[in-house]
Amino acid sequence: MQNQRTKTQRFILAAAGFAIATGSLAQADIFEVESFHLGGFYAVPDGEPPLIPDNDLTFQNYFMGHTTIPTIPITTTERRTFFAFDLADVLIPDGHEIIGVEFELELIFGGILANFEGGTEEVIFTSTTSDYDTFMDPLASGLGPDEIFDSMGTGDFYTGVGFDTMTIPDSITMDMSEAAIEDILDSMLADSPFMITGMLATYDPEASALFEFVFGLSDVVTGGSPTGFPVPKLTITTAPVPAPAGILVLGSGLMCSMRRRR
Repeated sequence: MQNQRTKTQRFILAAAGFAIATGSLAQADIFEVESFHLGGFYAVPDGEPPLIPDNDLTFQNYFMGHTTIPTIPITTTERRTFFAFDLADVLIPDGHEIIGVEFELELIFGGILANFEGGTEEVIFTSTTSDYDTFMDPLASGLGPDEIFDSMGTGDFYTGVGFDTMTIPDSITMDMSEAAIEDILDSMLADSPFMITGMLATYDPEASALFEFVFGLSDVVTGGSPTGFPVPKLTITTAPVPAPAGILVLGSGLMCSMRRRR
């Protein structure tokens, strides 16, 4: 009989814990925010003028690495990418906190053309010391193109992804770090765009390589019009802040109830 009571007590406590957990999940809010502006800056060539950055709203894509444009012709230097997000419509309910953020990009067939030295190609996404205005109007920022380029993909780690020769083209969803969540909150408080910058961390092309890139063919906007290509987005999940005191009270009530049954 005592064993039966013990089993019953365990079941009640487990059920209470499950109810608390599922109750929190049921109250979670999810916000999806698409990037309103993305583009890239190029490494400054040795002994030559810097390349014009891809920061025009009429042309937006997010390839990282370098490519060759046969119509000019020109082989670019290394390109790094920025993503800007307007979080004005993300309203965290009272008593909630951000419990997770996902960053989603699209990898299509032909989107990787690299040497896979060492077996993988790795991309990292980080914070940056350059704000949105710097990317939008680098001349007014007072920073040189090399300084802006160097600030991309070299800040606090946000997330990353690795590819190998067997990678299947698909949507790529990455969990963002605590540092990213903190910077998201800071951007919301400052009412300023949240910035992500990315780089091909394993960028190591051979001297004669015409191509070495990931996330190629990712044109989101061309000629000032959306192409229909999936726009990079953040998925922000909030949930009620845990209330340990409430759980303690509930647990005490259950224990008192079980004592009365003895």
